[in-house]
Amino acid sequence: MSSASVSFYIPDHIHFVKPSPWTIPFAAGGISGMCAALVGQPFDTIKVRMQTGFKIAGRAPGGAVDCLKMTVKHEGANALFKGLWPQLGSQFLATALLFGIQDRFLTSFARTTRRSRGDLDLISAAGFCAGGVLAVITCPMELIKVGIQSAGNEVATASSRGAARGAPGSVAASSYELAAGLARKVGLRGLYTGVGLTSLRCAVGNAAFFGCFEVCTRADRGVVGGADGGAGGHRSTAKNAFFGAIAGTAYWLGGYPIDLVK
Repeated sequence: MSSASVSFYIPDHIHFVKPSPWTIPFAAGGISGMCAALVGQPFDTIKVRMQTGFKIAGRAPGGAVDCLKMTVKHEGANALFKGLWPQLGSQFLATALLFGIQDRFLTSFARTTRRSRGDLDLISAAGFCAGGVLAVITCPMELIKVGIQSAGNEVATASSRGAARGAPGSVAASSYELAAGLARKVGLRGLYTGVGLTSLRCAVGNAAFFGCFEVCTRADRGVVGGADGGAGGHRSTAKNAFFGAIAGTAYWLGGYPIDLVK
């Protein structure tokens, strides 16, 4: 059985543009950040409500599970995804840029100190700086997200009084309404309320994230100490996901106390 080859004619005036080296990492980082935001949003909503002393029908939840039950009972399951859009935007930009910025800092630190890019302290330091810089993007988005997640405090009582749209206690405040309200009240700088603590949390968290992920990959390669910037062969997707989960836990172990104060 013979096979025939098929060829296509491409006119000379058509040229394919080679993508920038940043294109694929940027897109991959952005999409992964949005996926993480989508999966984690219900947990984040419960976290924010526990942190802010959220009350429904005059009663504060007794714990995370109780908060989940009360939220679903009084506001429906959709309430778990309040503030999703600003979170998606924040995570897309932050995650898309994070690894590129961390790599730039790491290259700069290694060149300045004349040390290896594989030194663990340099990797963590680069993550610290990258996280701090990205707070410029994440702070306004997080402020809006938390405002939406906290809207509806005392929801049963406020609803019975016919709370106005966008007013404190209203469950209908949108991202735009909250941002516009802050801008009218205190100017655009109001969107950066708590930027110092946000920057510190992102810095500490990302230092822990990059450092922990590097330790995990070295342990997998059997190289726990010293500098090891080698690729170490191919790792499965499952391993990368597992190491990422451990590193993400390290992020919040380091950054959660700061996040609570923020």
